[in-house]
Amino acid sequence: MSASLATTFAVAALLITLAGPASQAQTRETDEVNGARATERVDALHELLIGVMHTQTYEARVQMLREPVGVLFDAQTISRISLGSTWRDLSEKQRSDFQRLLMTLIVATYADRFDSFDDQHFETLATKEAGRGWMVTTRLHRKSGDPVNLDYYFRGERVFNVVADGVSDLSLRRAEYRSIVKRDGFDALLGEIEANITAYGQPGS
Repeated sequence: MSASLATTFAVAALLITLAGPASQAQTRETDEVNGARATERVDALHELLIGVMHTQTYEARVQMLREPVGVLFDAQTISRISLGSTWRDLSEKQRSDFQRLLMTLIVATYADRFDSFDDQHFETLATKEAGRGWMVTTRLHRKSGDPVNLDYYFRGERVFNVVADGVSDLSLRRAEYRSIVKRDGFDALLGEIEANITAYGQPGS
């Protein structure tokens, strides 16, 4: 099987895993995904990332990641927590626009960081209840360098935080975004995020 065909199957499998059975789509959004389901979703993401690392161009990696990442990650929860009190002051359009921009940033980040394959592999270590959801603990093994611990936090059906080696992406984002808004305003934050997106995929990024 060619690498491109295998990657296509990986993307399809992830989307099927994220979509779930028809009966599940009819349940309330507040219903919690069970631990096994959370584990399946993380494993599917990791399988996709291995395919992404085999893909040469940044644009192709973005294309592969856009839909699966958009389905897996809880854009609204991430945006709301990241912006804090600023979120309450935004119009519905501003909220929607910010969520789309944030998801574009997340996709760009993954496409930039997982840009080459050198015998990396993921290991799922444990799944346990955490607050009102689940935490899936995993590890990324690298040929050169120490392994990276990656913990995925689920609320309902989606991931709202990833902790890498004990560092919370959501906490870092919240601190950075609130500082920019306080200092320069919400529009300046949008400009900063857009600049970061543009910078990804560039030589030396």
